Amino acid sequence: MISVTEGLAGLRILVAIAKADGKLMDEERNALEEALGEVQLPEGITLDTLLDEPVDVEAQIERIVSPEARRETYQAAVNISMVDGDCDPSEKQILDRLEVAFGLEQPRPQTQPSFLSDLVTETKDTILPSHIKRIDDPKKRAAEVSEDILKYAIMSAVLGAFPVPGIAIATDIAVVAMQAKLVRDIGQYYGNTMDKKAVGSLLGGVVGGAGMRIAVNNLAKLVPGWGSVVGATTSFATTWGIGKVADRYFESGGTVTAAELRAEFKSAKKDGKTIYNENKESVAAKADRTKATLEALNADLAAQKITQAEYDERVEKLA
Repeated sequence: MISVTEGLAGLRILVAIAKADGKLMDEERNALEEALGEVQLPEGITLDTLLDEPVDVEAQIERIVSPEARRETYQAAVNISMVDGDCDPSEKQILDRLEVAFGLEQPRPQTQPSFLSDLVTETKDTILPSHIKRIDDPKKRAAEVSEDILKYAIMSAVLGAFPVPGIAIATDIAVVAMQAKLVRDIGQYYGNTMDKKAVGSLLGGVVGGAGMRIAVNNLAKLVPGWGSVVGATTSFATTWGIGKVADRYFESGGTVTAAELRAEFKSAKKDGKTIYNENKESVAAKADRTKATLEALNADLAAQKITQAEYDERVEKLA
């Protein structure tokens, strides 16, 4: 675990990476807001000030002193800089400074995508398969959609609370994979077949880029008091909100604007927290039923016996 001071300094460095090209893109802001929206920041610090204030990278580096905080901040910074498959010169400059300041012995690869970039790209390229037929009856369609949203939200909650020493990032990626599949499945109920690019575009406009959300989440999870709010409840509520937004989008024939979807997501996510409390017993029961299988899958992934895509597909079947 790392201290709140170190966690906050690390988050500011991640914001600096995201803004290194001169501005914070809407998708980047959405991702940061989604990842940090539930975190109780220290008094006097708001999410807006954290995202908008100038970042003194040197001052933040001085606040990060423990080996674990340095390692995790650096890894998260690399992940964010490489999540689009490339590290531009302004981002590399910050990473170079972190390497020197933190005394890292093994520098990052200069031309290869980061671990997170590899895994997110792999997941995007292999959205979990489904064969869902269009349902024209509104009542039947609504029932199927509601069932799927709850099913995937419960499994997301199980993954959000599941401790995976050494590969915690894998469960977050599995959640993202299920969220992408949920969007595509809902589209198929309406007779709309979306490719991975379209799914990614819709999700990016609502909750931001997956890679950035995962990188920030994994750093926040290490801070006492913060980790508890980016676990089961948030995973459930986010998946619930995404499902509701996707349903609204396809019901409208794709005419709802990104701003409207973003506002609806915030409202649906709030409702999702209430729904989570109503389904805690179901989440606990699901966790009990899947614990042994998840532990085996986690061990296989850590030993590289299966790929992230295979892990995602097997986890989805547990839902």
